[in-house]
Amino acid sequence: MHQLMTSREMARISCPSCEGCGDCCRGMDDTIHLDPYDIYILCKGLSTTFDSLLEKRIGLHVEEGLVLPHLLMGKNEACTFLGPDGRCGIHAIRPGFCRLFPLGREYDGEGFGYFVVEGGCPRPGKSPVRIRKWLDIPELGRWEAFVSDWHYFTGDVKKLLRAGENADLNRRIALFLLETFYVTPYRTGEDFYAQFYERLETAASALHLSD
Repeated sequence: MHQLMTSREMARISCPSCEGCGDCCRGMDDTIHLDPYDIYILCKGLSTTFDSLLEKRIGLHVEEGLVLPHLLMGKNEACTFLGPDGRCGIHAIRPGFCRLFPLGREYDGEGFGYFVVEGGCPRPGKSPVRIRKWLDIPELGRWEAFVSDWHYFTGDVKKLLRAGENADLNRRIALFLLETFYVTPYRTGEDFYAQFYERLETAASALHLSD
């Protein structure tokens, strides 16, 4: 059983002795999943589009019927954003999964808590740091609410797809959600969360998932 923490608590995860080994950025296959906020930040920070990222930086995988993006691994199974010095080339705009490490999230049906991943970073000499500082995400409360809402929404969609007996309809639902939340550009000069919740309301209504 994990010891769950809030972002206000301290966790022994900081690594002052980190020398940029880059081990946590290699061999991850398709496990660095990207949510809509990650795509918004990447597109804004790199002045690019989702379609352009698909050319070399991100790939798509199927997760219980949903088509979702992830960071690509390139040469030597390293993240394509990992520099030759072993440092992240997009540290300021890195995805949520990267910000978390070596933390994980566990959901309780309403929200989630943080926990330290056993065997995460092997380097010794960890020091305590407040989780909210470690994450370094603006408007953390809004981000945490978004993460929770996205998790439970996609969970509801997965249940819908599992119950569906029409494979073509399921495929069209998956592509509709990919287009709605990822492919259609977010206006990078405007508030992300307002745009996300507008899309969430539209998608939930279309799939009859609204309360």
